[in-house]
Amino acid sequence: VNTSKMAAEDQNRYTDKQLVEISQLEKDLHIWRDIIIHADKVLRWEKPIYPIILCSCLTVLFCLVYWLEPSVLTGVSALLLVLCLLDYLVPNVLPKFIKMSEWTEEQQQRYHDICASLIQTKDFLIVCKNTFLTLKEEKPKLYFLSVMSVLATLAWVGNAVHNLLLTYLLVCFVSLLPGMLHHGILQYYYLMLVRQLKVVVDKVQKARQKKD
Repeated sequence: VNTSKMAAEDQNRYTDKQLVEISQLEKDLHIWRDIIIHADKVLRWEKPIYPIILCSCLTVLFCLVYWLEPSVLTGVSALLLVLCLLDYLVPNVLPKFIKMSEWTEEQQQRYHDICASLIQTKDFLIVCKNTFLTLKEEKPKLYFLSVMSVLATLAWVGNAVHNLLLTYLLVCFVSLLPGMLHHGILQYYYLMLVRQLKVVVDKVQKARQKKD
């Protein structure tokens, strides 16, 4: 009953193309599903201590990079080395400690939702890319001004702030983003900003009306 109910909900929430992609992604990441579940708990801040642990680990990692000062080639090689080790150890070591019978229906539902979120994020990025290309074709002047403004701002920020510090802040923000979205923190401050802007606009309009 739960399986048929979940299938019916999926039909309403996702397109046929998305359902196929979600199913394929679940198969591709099958061996990683336990790690994905635990990582999702940390990224969504299921416990108040998780964001502190996340930021602490990132801080230690970047302090280590700052202390060692590895070259770009060394850093990339070390990162790929860790990924290769994980790619080899997870399929061969993890099944020896985790039995398939321990996988519950609740975990499967959560794993399914995670894969669905990844597919939706991919589709959102594709829409952003298509919108960007459409802007380039239909409004080249606006596209040129927007790109030049953004690139000039990024160049100024990159020159004013240390590269490693900038990377650290960016990685921390991206790592904390799922938790902030899950707990509605970004939505809260976005609505607060919109209200403040509305108040400012209303004051400006009233001041103009008085002058007229």
